[in-house]
Amino acid sequence: MDDATFDDELRRRLDLLETPGSGESVLPGLPWLDVCLATLGIAALSVLLLWWGYPA
Repeated sequence: MDDATFDDELRRRLDLLETPGSGESVLPGLPWLDVCLATLGIAALSVLLLWWGYPA
């Protein structure tokens, strides 16, 4: 990325931070499917590790 593009993007993001009422965010939101899959994956991995570490 060249310096002009970087400076323009930095200025745009700083302007968004300075005007919080604009309705825009600095970064786009995460897709709900990704959030749900990550949550389920962490829960399944936790259960698996507990089962493996503390066998009955």
